[in-house]
Amino acid sequence: MAKIQARNVEDALYQRIEQSAMKNERSPEGEIRMALAAAYPPPHQSGPLLSERTRWQQDTGQRLRWLFDRLMADNYFREYAAARPVNTFDLVRMARILDTSPGLLMDIMEGCQELTFPLADAIARNFDASADWLLGGQGEPFPTVSLGMDYHEFFLPTGEDARYVFEFIRISKGLHEGTLLCLRIHPETGRMALGAVTAEFKLCKDGSGGTGHGKLLAFMLFLKEHCAHYPMNSFDWEPGEPSFDFWSVVGQHHPVYFQDFRHRTTAGWLQQLFSGQDPDGWFNGWESDLKEIRNAPFGGREKVSAND
Repeated sequence: MAKIQARNVEDALYQRIEQSAMKNERSPEGEIRMALAAAYPPPHQSGPLLSERTRWQQDTGQRLRWLFDRLMADNYFREYAAARPVNTFDLVRMARILDTSPGLLMDIMEGCQELTFPLADAIARNFDASADWLLGGQGEPFPTVSLGMDYHEFFLPTGEDARYVFEFIRISKGLHEGTLLCLRIHPETGRMALGAVTAEFKLCKDGSGGTGHGKLLAFMLFLKEHCAHYPMNSFDWEPGEPSFDFWSVVGQHHPVYFQDFRHRTTAGWLQQLFSGQDPDGWFNGWESDLKEIRNAPFGGREKVSAND
């Protein structure tokens, strides 16, 4: 799929786009895509009309091809090769994971075969994607959980005892400096879920304000008191270009995109916060919050069960 970038957008216009996106429960990028589709409808087709089924199969096949190409571009198989389209060998590997035929995947991508619900669910489950997007184009290809202040289910999934590994990734530069991404990785399957904190607080100097600092304090206390039984690691992620737009990336890339060593470096800010240290002036004027975090006990799921 093509990518469009627009520079020098007036602030007032961007604010209107954001407001419309929030009203329609879409990202700003999704809102812009919908507006462009409405403004530039396809020309009248002079050839034979496609049936609804044929059109759906072709659209679904294009989305599946895009998804597989994006997995390769994001180095899903950890090869760190140059971005390239999916090839036959890649499809064989993916078919093995899905316990299906490479030929069937090829037929679906070419629009010659329909994508069944069970196979769409298997693709979504194994490649951390969205079956709804594959089948109907709704939502984003790779779902991202908006953590907000309702993050308990993300970190403590109901009824699950898996010892997840969590990676906390802080965007360290650019327009979105201080934005926090959270990767939840299943220890056995390697499956990933991506969560993002985009409005509640920022991990940078003067990035939160009074309300934001209160939310950041609650978040850190939750992690320390209820999630200490999980392995947790923190990182800084530096965009490749100053104009990096978070909203054009999140949901459009597999979570492994944020593990790219070319942009990500290990950072100790999470353990610093747990011990009551300020990584880089994030808590100027809010030193009492650091003391509260330092004095909070480490705890885990057992403590949550006992108290709840």
